[in-house]
Parts: sequence; C-alpha cells; structure tokens
Amino acid sequence: MQRRGTVAQPRLGLALGIACASATLALFATPAHAQENPPVASVCGLGGGATASTCMFTANAQGLPVSARTDWPEDFDTANPDPLNTAEHELFHAIGFTVGYALFAAHVIATPGAGANGIPAGSRSYSTNGAANGIIMVLGAAAGGTHADPAATGAAPWPATGYNQNNDIMQPNQVVGNRLNANDAAVLNNAFGWGRTGIRINVVNVGGTLDAADMRIMNNAVAAVNGFWPAQQNSPVFTWSVAEVSVPEPGTWIMMLVGTGLTGVMLRRRARVPAMV
Repeated sequence: MQRRGTVAQPRLGLALGIACASATLALFATPAHAQENPPVASVCGLGGGATASTCMFTANAQGLPVSARTDWPEDFDTANPDPLNTAEHELFHAIGFTVGYALFAAHVIATPGAGANGIPAGSRSYSTNGAANGIIMVLGAAAGGTHADPAATGAAPWPATGYNQNNDIMQPNQVVGNRLNANDAAVLNNAFGWGRTGIRINVVNVGGTLDAADMRIMNNAVAAVNGFWPAQQNSPVFTWSVAEVSVPEPGTWIMMLVGTGLTGVMLRRRARVPAMV
C-alpha cells in the first residue's frame, strides 16, 4: 500500500532514508575482525543465538562419512565461553554423530522402557546390537536422536557403566570445559570402525571467512579427534567445510526494514514509482 506524505517533508525523508540504509549496509560490510573477509550466507540454517549449525552430511558407497559443513556466527571465538567445546561437538556431528548417516542411524533404537520409571519419554539410544544390553549412550528424542540425553545417569536401562551424561560434550546444552571422551568415541568407533582405520580430516575455510585464531580452534578440534583415531596413510579422508556466516539480530532486521522503508519513501517522492518493502 502506498502512502503519500506532505510536500514539506521530502528532505527529512531523504536524509533519514540515506542514514538508515547506510547504517544497514555498514553492518554487513564491516568484518568481525580486521583480518577476516565479510561473512557468507548460511546454508545450514543458523539462527540468532545458536552457537553453530552442521549440515550437508555426505557418505560414500560404504556409508562412511566423507564431507559435511559447519556454519559459525560472527565472533564465535570471542563471544562463545568455550569455542573449542563447540568445535569438538560440531566436528563429531560432522564425522558421524547424526542420523544423517545410515551407519549411525541403524544403531539408534527407542530406549527400552522410555516414558516410565524416570526414563524420559521419547528418548532413544545408541545400541551396538539393537537391544538394551548393547546401549552405549542414551540419546534425546529431538531429530531422531542426535545428542546425548543429559538425564541419563547410569540407572537401568542406561549404560551399565553408570556414565553420567549430564556433562557429556554431545548433549544439547554446552557444558563449559568438557571435551570429547571415550564414551563419545565408542559410539562412532562402533558405527564406522575408525579404531581400525583412523580418519584423515581436511578442514576447508569456505570463502576464507574465518581468521587465523578461528582456524586454530578448528584444527585443535581435529587434533582431539585424532587423539582417539590417529590419521594413517590410507585412512578414509573426510572434508570439513567451515564458514563464518552473517546472522542478523532482531534489531538489525528492524533497522533494515526502517532503512528500506524510508528509502522507498524518498524514491516515491522523486520518481513516483511504488517501492516493494
């Protein structure tokens, strides 16, 4: 719907439109760090407030993971209280801790007794043999089971080891200071057999958007994985694409709309052409 203002306000509309539009462009043109390139668009659907998002899971004919991508918000290395924790968590998703890979998904079962005796309703488990006695880790219900369930504390039918998953790095909420551990590794070792073959991870900085400090965190996450499965000459090769992406905050969207709207007012006064807002 078009609106027409009074003739006495064109200069004010022009000035505000240019100021807001310029401020909007500056939000995207200014890199987070001096040495970084401008962020790229997210392909993994990273939303505001999220620490990271991993997607594009690709496996080969044998079902082994061969590539995935993780999108990171701007300044994740300084805004995140434990960026290495998040990097290890997302890399584990990338290399197999997800139902995006059939070899992992084939071992995910409905937790026996879920919904009773304190067992969370809808919870799932990773089991080596599809039964309660093969459970390595109890998983949450979301997305078919892609995170450790923090409510699993070792009571039957949880894993017989009594492992308390409340502090596991693969649970959905970040626990600062936690790192990958043998329980996490056991899940993927069972699914993909990397204890026999190892895994060689190549990190690709998509668009060169992440700076040197960011990439050190990525490579430290790879080193943590190789602490469990050292890369060997003939290890399967996995490509981990990483990118810093632009995720506008709600205030940014408001400024964009205001800037665009006022610019439209200015254009209508100048050319009498309707603007799409």
